[in-house]
Amino acid sequence: MVTRRRGGFCYELNLLLAAALRGLGFEVDVMEGQMRRREGGFGPPYDHMTLRVALEDRDWIADVGNGETFQQPLPWDGSWTSQERGGAYRVVRREDGAAADEPRAASAKAWQVEYREDEEAEREVVYHFRSAPTTAAGFLPMLAFHTTSGSSQFTRGWIVTRPLEGRGRITAARGLLMTTREGKMERHAIRSASELEGILRDDFGMLPVAVPPTWFQRGG
Repeated sequence: MVTRRRGGFCYELNLLLAAALRGLGFEVDVMEGQMRRREGGFGPPYDHMTLRVALEDRDWIADVGNGETFQQPLPWDGSWTSQERGGAYRVVRREDGAAADEPRAASAKAWQVEYREDEEAEREVVYHFRSAPTTAAGFLPMLAFHTTSGSSQFTRGWIVTRPLEGRGRITAARGLLMTTREGKMERHAIRSASELEGILRDDFGMLPVAVPPTWFQRGG
């Protein structure tokens, strides 16, 4: 991720962020969570990794491991934090949806991250997590699942995504390049491995990546 500017998923990206923050002198805990699934329900324990970052006055949630949620860190006091890409997020107790009694992680065990498009919109739960600190080793079984199992979304196809200025986003996934600006999405078919290699270089800033031609065969 550093030397070749490639991407990663939550375990890799958030562990790298945790190492960087600790190197700067911050107190950081790794926590396990469960992402909401598009088809309904939530993933199993350790399906997602998120971070608690402690400052003098309050704790914060920092999470760079999900390309579809928040970019700005969230305070642990239940307040809504607006995001550059639109909408707002907050951290509340899972059992009753209430804010913490104090802006520290220890005031409850089970939490959830909520999203709303605007003040009138219905709240949605993005993921829930436990505040008990854990270690990277605890994620190894789910890491093995996500990198080897045919049931994992990460082995069924490929995806790379990053935000653009002005609430935009660019995503390459399963043969399509999708660019969203001002709420409008443009789709472009990616027809070959060499074309994808150029997109990863020019649009995502990666150093040369050798894309397997099998990605563009049936079932790739």
